[in-house]
Amino acid sequence: MHLRLDEWLPVYREICVDFGFDPKRDEDAALLLSGKVEGDAAAKALAAVRERMPAEVVLCGAAETLGHELESLERGAFVVAADGATTDVLRARLRPEMIVTDLDGDVDDQVRANAQGAVVFVHAHGDNMRVLREHVPRFPGELVGTCQSRPPPGLFNFGGFTDGDRAACICAELGARRILLAGFDFLSPSDKPGRDPTVKRRKLAWAERILGMLSNRGVVIERLCDRR
Repeated sequence: MHLRLDEWLPVYREICVDFGFDPKRDEDAALLLSGKVEGDAAAKALAAVRERMPAEVVLCGAAETLGHELESLERGAFVVAADGATTDVLRARLRPEMIVTDLDGDVDDQVRANAQGAVVFVHAHGDNMRVLREHVPRFPGELVGTCQSRPPPGLFNFGGFTDGDRAACICAELGARRILLAGFDFLSPSDKPGRDPTVKRRKLAWAERILGMLSNRGVVIERLCDRR
């Protein structure tokens, strides 16, 4: 049900053309990250998450509706936070089991959740090498390195472009069969200072396409609010 690397890489090449990304920079970032994470420790953390991965997970994005949606979430749910959603998950007094991040959100909150047991999947791409150098050494807990190009030793590539759809790809790879989306708004994304909202909407269009690929492989993807 997951995306194989040979299925993902052609999609990745399309994305590079669409956004004008330089694959060489992605490869350089992946090599940088591979030197900052312990491959054996990451493999063990990955195996441990796979062992406890339930059939159903709640995947949290950073839309403004997230806090409200989490109010009715049953305790004991397997919560996965996509980057900036970590802050709202912690504010709701929930502990994410996993965080998938390119270090674009509140890293302090991600470090705190990692210290409390959340496994952090930190992602390398051509535009975040500075924050990889700055923040990866701060994480005290389990860390798994991911990239979007062909992975060097010690890193993994399960597919996915944005933190949200990449988190879905990781969960599918590790055994999740139903993914409940909370805090996802593909039409009106929250603005970030200095970011072009038009580019963000284009990225979310790719995220929807990738989620559709997972759905076509049998992973059930629905919104948490539709379950009420």
